[in-house]
Amino acid sequence: MARFKRYRYKIIVALLVIIILFYLYSQKEYGSELMSQQEFKQPMDRLSEQLLFQGQNKNLHSNNTTNDRFLQGAAGYCNFPNPASIKEGSHHLDTQGYKLQLALMMIRHGDRTPLHTLANRPNPRISCKFSKNEKQTHWIVDKFITRLQNADKDGSFESMQRYPNQPYCRQSYLTPQGAVQELLNGLQAKHKYIDGLDLFQQDFSERKVLVKSTVYPRTYQSANAFMFGFLSDYDTRLKIYKAKTDFCSEKDSGLNCHCPGLEKYSKPLKNMRKMSKPLLQSIANFKRKMSSILSVDVKEIRSLTHVFDSLMVRVCHDVPLPCNKARDSCVDRTIVDTLWGLVGDDLLHHYLYNENHLKTQHLKFHPLLVEMYARMKNITKRSSSTKFVLYSGHDITLTPFLMLLGIYDGKWPPYASTLALELYSKEEGSKLHYFLKVIYNGIDKTRELKFCRGLDMCKFKYFEQFVNTHLENMGLDDYDSECLSS
Repeated sequence: MARFKRYRYKIIVALLVIIILFYLYSQKEYGSELMSQQEFKQPMDRLSEQLLFQGQNKNLHSNNTTNDRFLQGAAGYCNFPNPASIKEGSHHLDTQGYKLQLALMMIRHGDRTPLHTLANRPNPRISCKFSKNEKQTHWIVDKFITRLQNADKDGSFESMQRYPNQPYCRQSYLTPQGAVQELLNGLQAKHKYIDGLDLFQQDFSERKVLVKSTVYPRTYQSANAFMFGFLSDYDTRLKIYKAKTDFCSEKDSGLNCHCPGLEKYSKPLKNMRKMSKPLLQSIANFKRKMSSILSVDVKEIRSLTHVFDSLMVRVCHDVPLPCNKARDSCVDRTIVDTLWGLVGDDLLHHYLYNENHLKTQHLKFHPLLVEMYARMKNITKRSSSTKFVLYSGHDITLTPFLMLLGIYDGKWPPYASTLALELYSKEEGSKLHYFLKVIYNGIDKTRELKFCRGLDMCKFKYFEQFVNTHLENMGLDDYDSECLSS
């Protein structure tokens, strides 16, 4: 009898091992690659933990995912949702005599499926349904779904769902992980601006908030998620206004958005600073390595950003990286980190070393800069009730604007990045003075703004001077003259 029990036990264990291995193989698009990469070969107890873990989803928290070095590199781009971040960066300046009067927040949409594919590898399918773990880990998710699934359709975005809710995400669509990122961004803004700095002065109304989004599902859904987190204490349904990718608004800036003069700066100058030979060689070596792993001609490995885009969905969603079984070679984390560095060098060269590109971005985003200035100016004149404006955009919105302000660091903005321009007031004697702060991804960048002259609290008049002179400082005429010239 005892021998039979031992025999039965061995059969059960063997069946469990087979089931686990089959599960791993079937759940990944490249199941065989999972087993071929050394870094994914784990002891059976860790595999069991991965399959049976019922608490927090480890892939949703930066402090629990992969290793710290990797998260500082390419995986930092994923910006894994981290509930602990909600209370970070909430410096309560009102206790120092400063009063928050206006917050202008620009965001990049949250995690999305790729825009591009690798040469001969289809992108993995990503679920567009919130998982049980996401609902358990983030209390706000169920409330978000319940509220939005019962909401009327937005007239301006009537063909778009308000949040990810499909079996699988289509190309370039926001994922549930991306929606969670923006929910947490909204909660963080709520904790700082509403709970900490009393932005609405205990008197909230919908007219104090304005929301703009570009006309893409990923930005529209990101705006919905952010605002639900931000206004989670209020039962309100805000209208979201359609916007262009550069957020140019003739109504809000008083400037013509049609600017044919941009065309003359579309090509780099002949004397533009060239990439160094070591950098060019590193790019060439990387392309050769990728072409070998993918078994394609090196000419098919074109844009570094396209390759990075298609690889990062695998990193951000714990899908095995591509392998070549015949050549016993795989894309590993070291390769991804190398690509991250090369992409940063490429972006720096593209944005900062191309004088014509710099001029283009200063000119293109001048109307948005003027709009933001006008909103602040109206606060100083006490002629506006608006207290918070959200601009839900893209990396191609955020990067040029960071560059225009002079605080672009050459790194691709992570998913769900945030840039806040905050206007504060302070009584000095009998006068009320105004100050600007600029916060990028929770880090105070005010001192880095050249026009702020090293101050932690930038005088509003310095910002006003910058708005009026930044085109001239780039060697450009006034906006209207530049746009009308050919």
